Amino acid sequence: MSMDAYRKAASRLSPKLSPSALAQLGNSMEQALTGAPSSVYSIPESVRFDPFVLTNKSGTSSHPFEEETGTNVRSNPGAVIRSIGNSRRVFLLNSSLSPVELDGLSYRIRALASNDAINSIVVANPLEDAASNCDMSENTTCLSSFMEEGESPSRSVGAPWGKHLSDSMKTLLHENYGEGLAMPIVSSGYDARSIYDAGMHKHLDQLERELMVPLISLSKAVRGSYDETINSSPSKVPLITIPHGLTADAGYSLLLGSYVLATHSTSLKILNPLRGLAFDPVGLSYLLPRLGWEFSQTSREYSKACGVLLALTGYETNAEDMVATGLATHYIGSPYKLNILERGLSELNSFAGQALRAKPKTLHGHQHNDAYDVNGDFRNVAVGNLIQHISEYDAAGADEYGCYLRDDLDEETGLFLKDKDPSITLPEERIQMYGEVFSAFVSWGATFQEALLEPTVEGIIARLEEIAATKAEFEGKSGCEEDVMVAEQAEYLVSNMKQRSPLALRTMHRLLQKGSEENETLETCMEREKTSQMRLFAKEDGDFVRWAESGKGVGLVGMKGVASPIKEKEDIFSNWNHASVKEVTNDEVEELLSGA
Repeated sequence: MSMDAYRKAASRLSPKLSPSALAQLGNSMEQALTGAPSSVYSIPESVRFDPFVLTNKSGTSSHPFEEETGTNVRSNPGAVIRSIGNSRRVFLLNSSLSPVELDGLSYRIRALASNDAINSIVVANPLEDAASNCDMSENTTCLSSFMEEGESPSRSVGAPWGKHLSDSMKTLLHENYGEGLAMPIVSSGYDARSIYDAGMHKHLDQLERELMVPLISLSKAVRGSYDETINSSPSKVPLITIPHGLTADAGYSLLLGSYVLATHSTSLKILNPLRGLAFDPVGLSYLLPRLGWEFSQTSREYSKACGVLLALTGYETNAEDMVATGLATHYIGSPYKLNILERGLSELNSFAGQALRAKPKTLHGHQHNDAYDVNGDFRNVAVGNLIQHISEYDAAGADEYGCYLRDDLDEETGLFLKDKDPSITLPEERIQMYGEVFSAFVSWGATFQEALLEPTVEGIIARLEEIAATKAEFEGKSGCEEDVMVAEQAEYLVSNMKQRSPLALRTMHRLLQKGSEENETLETCMEREKTSQMRLFAKEDGDFVRWAESGKGVGLVGMKGVASPIKEKEDIFSNWNHASVKEVTNDEVEELLSGA
């Protein structure tokens, strides 16, 4: 069908169709007119009051009105995109996406990023419900936003999350999703066990085509796609991610955008070694050895040590840690600032409309230079200013007023702005706005730097064990409390490392070493990560296969700062092929990386 035919059909049918049907018609038009891949349908576009339903842990629907006829409900997509004025919001409904959804989301983001009719893309889990104990009765759908304030439709219009939920339905939601946010993890990228259940790990070609390539494509799309473009148009608008909760492993691909706004519950952890896997192809072996470099932070002095600490020991970085190392760009504190951000973005001009200068006139017979944008210096500045004003501070050291802490604090106390009367500054403002931000992650990286920079994993464990052994020497002695704390932390790190797959640890350590070399790029590291990860997946009777067959998890309960709905702690697998890292040979590691 031609474009004109689609437009005529849409104009005639639009008054008669439901919002869901209109969204489906839009998808069909998109595929017909742009040649979009079929995976795009896995990430639907949602309109106002379009009902989406989350499935519970048993896999059955929790739709409260499913007995009623005439209710058009779409079941549990991994992510949904909704228009919010001149911005677009990506709702991460599931903590893991299917391979098809990864590919579809990659295309969606590349297409949106090249669209100069919008000003930004916001990626976030549905954190508006974070303080409601998952009682969705105040929302018209599970995709809540500020635009629904005071506009709760009645049950008769078919909105499943209206204000008419019974007490039994609220109890069902509470039992299935627990207290706090509905998902304990913002994103882990994909579900490794589902890859095993589907048998994809046995077929390298399929694994590469359907999982690894979409992961790389998604990472590049989020970061800004300039080589893989839609309609020959590069990325133009910034992508803003607000991860309210835990991000793990491949989920970091969604944190590679222009802005990462950390809330008080944001955290990052590497869990793959507990599955017998190494880095997913999202570029962490390139980024971790360069922590703090982008914003010239103090943490850059300990970047390699901090990278090893995060990758190999299971250390969970919190929001302050992530901003202090550049893993996040801004700290916003409260997740409810998303409402302010969305409202502001919805009203800002589009990329094309952010213009202060008129286009130069072109005289007849003179060639106009279309490549030069006279307003290039002004585009996206308003978005950056809005983000700065809702943030408490950023990775470059600026607070919400744009003041850079390290340069503008008085030298004597470090608590006040230079040339400002301290008597007019409230005590709480001194700490929040002007006080030095502390990162335990960077502190531990500096403390254990010599141990973490040992050339082998075996050497790292041995040095940490030496530090842990000093606990008996200092325990009970006055003035040695800090030494005891350091020894206990070293003991904890060693314990974590010994829980993980020895082969996976050796592989990740080698990837970090190669990724830290000067001539490496993000793309070369992604390619190496892809090769090693595919081989770990496919290894016959390998650590991943053993873990997947065991039915055990990665110990998700009890994570600091994360509200988890899981009622029982997952068991951690321990029957790896190697009893310790000493048994892993260099040849085994190089075989996994060879050819990459």
